[in-house]
Amino acid sequence: MNGKRILGAALIASAMAAVSTMAAAADLWLHVKVDGGKHGEQATINLPLSMVDAFAPMISREAHGSGRIRIKDRDYDVAELRRAWRQLEAGPDATFVTVNDPDAKVRIGKRGGSLVLEATDHGDGEQVDARIPLRVMQALLSGTDDELDIGAALQALAREGAGELITVNGRDESVRIWVDAVSDTR
Repeated sequence: MNGKRILGAALIASAMAAVSTMAAAADLWLHVKVDGGKHGEQATINLPLSMVDAFAPMISREAHGSGRIRIKDRDYDVAELRRAWRQLEAGPDATFVTVNDPDAKVRIGKRGGSLVLEATDHGDGEQVDARIPLRVMQALLSGTDDELDIGAALQALAREGAGELITVNGRDESVRIWVDAVSDTR
């Protein structure tokens, strides 16, 4: 009797794994890996984009109820971001902003279909590289009124396929965010 239960459970588990594997094979995965370095903290997140997309409406309502985004002590409303985006999107591939000072270097530009941010903090040795596909930004800013469309951005990200999004390397820590077709972190 126990053998039949074990066999039945194994068959059910195999069927579920097969369905899960088929779904995973057809889906891209969003990965976030954080390594705290000498502090020992580590976090790894591996989610199918379809799962992230299912939560997008909740993120949109919760995170953007005021129609403003806070970046480094300044609030920007979505209308301001859309105006700036239209100008950037219409412009040529170029570096639009370069800041060099004794403590840091920052470059923001458009290159090869991506919005590119490169920043180096000389004081703490942190290096940030971000590459966001232009189509993803366009989809994010396609919401109505003062809303960002996170769902549309995730769908655009899925259409873009695999690639690196953000890499942060510091003296003691690192963060990497990327999309690929593999369900676990490399």
